[in-house]
Amino acid sequence: MSAISTIFSRRRGWVAAVAVAATAFVACAAPAQEPTPPQDESPSPFHSLAKGFGFATDVEPPPDFVRQSRPAEPGAEIPVFTPPDEPPGKPKGAKEIEAIGGDLESIAKRHDALLATFPPSAKAAAAAAAEKKAKSMRKPAAAAGAPPL
Repeated sequence: MSAISTIFSRRRGWVAAVAVAATAFVACAAPAQEPTPPQDESPSPFHSLAKGFGFATDVEPPPDFVRQSRPAEPGAEIPVFTPPDEPPGKPKGAKEIEAIGGDLESIAKRHDALLATFPPSAKAAAAAAAEKKAKSMRKPAAAAGAPPL
């Protein structure tokens, strides 16, 4: 409630009052799912007003193939906040968890050993350092050969 009183206490409080009143009118005038009126019946005054301002349109009835593909009765509602199903297996014991941990550690050691025998990264680092040293040697030599101004 304090947020609303803060809005109304400012200089432009009348704009906020109009916005709150319009929101209340829209909430009361337009139900959540308004059925489409029959062709001989005119739409609600709110719909006509919104259409005049370009915020609403007339919805055409769906084509025949769409009507035929839809079920005659709507399906059952899907519950929103249902707890997930339990996993199908039984929980693992402490010994099983330790065994899995040991398997993972042995796999990690095997991969580390394989990575140590694969030296392209060390060769690439040495080649990059040598190239950087060669570039630094070329720059002063080019500047020394330039004629004085």
